[in-house]
Amino acid sequence: MVKKEVEGAIFKYIKDSSPRPVSTKEIAETLKIAWHTADRYCLKLQLQKKVGCFTIGKATAWYAAK
Repeated sequence: MVKKEVEGAIFKYIKDSSPRPVSTKEIAETLKIAWHTADRYCLKLQLQKKVGCFTIGKATAWYAAK
């Protein structure tokens, strides 16, 4: 996948999972990408205010922003 496809796929997955938040690990495993890649693109989406997150222990859960 190219950069825009990865970002779009991650955002679509998070949005489609709504209202249930998804972890970075779950995103990476489902889309078959590296955890670090999923994390970085989620952070970029958060800066664009498209997604939000919260932590549970050491895990980060992502949800679509309203």
